[in-house]
Amino acid sequence: PKPTNLEEWKRLHYLVSYLNNEQKVMIYATQKDSYKSDDSVKLKYKFDKTLSTCEVPCTWNETRIEDLTSAELETADAIFYVDQPTPLRSKAWRGQKLIQYTLEPVAYYPQYHDKRKYFDIHVSFDEDSEVPTSFISDPEKWRTKQPYDIAKHPSNIPAISFIASHWTKFRESWIPTFQEHIPIASFGSVHWNTNFDIHPECANSDSYELKLCIISKYPFHLYIETSQEKDYTTDKLWDVFKSGSVPIIWGAPNIRSHLPHPESAIFIDDFPNVKALADHLKYLIENKSAYLEYHKWRTMKEWSEGFERKTYMSIDNMECNVCKEVARLRILEGR
Repeated sequence: PKPTNLEEWKRLHYLVSYLNNEQKVMIYATQKDSYKSDDSVKLKYKFDKTLSTCEVPCTWNETRIEDLTSAELETADAIFYVDQPTPLRSKAWRGQKLIQYTLEPVAYYPQYHDKRKYFDIHVSFDEDSEVPTSFISDPEKWRTKQPYDIAKHPSNIPAISFIASHWTKFRESWIPTFQEHIPIASFGSVHWNTNFDIHPECANSDSYELKLCIISKYPFHLYIETSQEKDYTTDKLWDVFKSGSVPIIWGAPNIRSHLPHPESAIFIDDFPNVKALADHLKYLIENKSAYLEYHKWRTMKEWSEGFERKTYMSIDNMECNVCKEVARLRILEGR
């Protein structure tokens, strides 16, 4: 049966590594906007070109699948496709595995989540995938980030930041209603009202670091996802924790179980109306000790099992976890 918790995943991977008996796994991987050369910079290799941090010897080759010769294709244990609804090449041999990778939501990209045909292994945020993954990266570093000092927050600027460029019905309708009770500094095109240069100390950063810097200037950050899908979270959520702020969340119905601690965030759906939420935030702004309760997780020895599992199966370990799944299937097939 598929693992359902962290210990089961670790036990399975240990067993696969042992039974694999140092047999190499060869994978050819495509690149697209959601998985490109920037993502693979983190990959380190041994002298024999296998991944240096993977217990299963794995050769991960990034290429254009269309350009592979038939002879090259035959050497691969698996072909890794990114945001591809159908394979670009047929299997070179019967036991070869076709892998579909996507971190896009089902609501907007259902074609990337069709598990009935074409692909043998699915890699996505969905915990039901053969290889579930997430955008969590280096959470131990989050411990060293000091919580926002809410006692020093200027009274003349909003306490809530928001950055989004994609309009959705909920974002369009809910935010103006919320703003009737408490101000928001919106930096993206969705309900924009604040320029990035309001914080000149953030100006010389690249686009990603600029976003982190902006979030760090506010005690709260609105994390309103494009849809409420089971298991679906993006890097936008984890960036809030990374920046020392507290997320105000509208997202996956089971998102609470994926956080470092159930009380590490504020949930829009926990409040009967926007006024109640705004009143709670105003209370926290005036009460530092109450605000810091949302940062207690930073000093906890252990985080929630769901978060630890998400971290273990995160994008940082994704390539190795894929290789382990290919090796597992090879073992089951007696090859």
